[in-house]
Amino acid sequence: MKRADDYSKYPHPSPDLYFSDPTWVDQQLKIYYENRTGKISHRQESDVLLTTETGPDTQAYLSGTTVAFLSLRRLTNEYQKIIASAKKTDLAKALPAGIDRTILEGYKAQQAAILADYGSRDTGVHELAFAGGETVALVVLKPLSRGSILINSSNPLDDPVFDYGTFQHPVDMQVAIAMYKKFRQFVAAEPWQAVGMRETKPGPGVMGDAAIEFAIRNISQSTWSHPVGTCAMLPRKYGGVVDSKLRVYGVKSLSVVDASMMPTIPASHTSSTVYAVAEK
Repeated sequence: MKRADDYSKYPHPSPDLYFSDPTWVDQQLKIYYENRTGKISHRQESDVLLTTETGPDTQAYLSGTTVAFLSLRRLTNEYQKIIASAKKTDLAKALPAGIDRTILEGYKAQQAAILADYGSRDTGVHELAFAGGETVALVVLKPLSRGSILINSSNPLDDPVFDYGTFQHPVDMQVAIAMYKKFRQFVAAEPWQAVGMRETKPGPGVMGDAAIEFAIRNISQSTWSHPVGTCAMLPRKYGGVVDSKLRVYGVKSLSVVDASMMPTIPASHTSSTVYAVAEK
């Protein structure tokens, strides 16, 4: 999900200008295309906010150094209640009807592993990504919900049917609410307040778990470009598609080396993990 925020004391130019000032963007693009210089000539993770209109400094575009991966124990003191709640959930009801029993068994095994992560102080279950712009991304990194990709027709050229299954498992919403509350604590900290940061969407008037849940359901998106699991590396009895050497079960000379082989989302961005798997 993405929060919208505003700043009353923000330096100029800021990352918001990419979205709020098309004249500035056109001006800087013109400089870049003509001279390969200007404020947007380098978009690196090390880019920082500008405090001056002159000099060789650059302006980050949807990148920055403010990324945090927090464990559930660091998000909320109620992590044990969340784990207990997950254990009581009927997982069969969180999957599409008629799903193969091996998929259900694999789902149970995945939940057990994720709940172990929920109890860890060190495993990230939440990502906060902030580039200094008007939005802050709050990401559920270890969701218990499971989506599906199903064949839509006998025509191989037809698109399959995608269902992300967002918030199908009730505990995912509990984690999302905890994320939101924690971020409000961050916003109240002095460094944020020094730049006059204030919440604009859904707004500081949204209080209480029920109201926060309603807001989350209305501002969330189902993926933040970290989809995994459609060809999971698991035993066949758990609905696996590839073995420990990434070979597809029952097929000769076919391997899978992209993010689909990961049964669960890693506590990081998927790109570097895919590189490691493919190179191995």
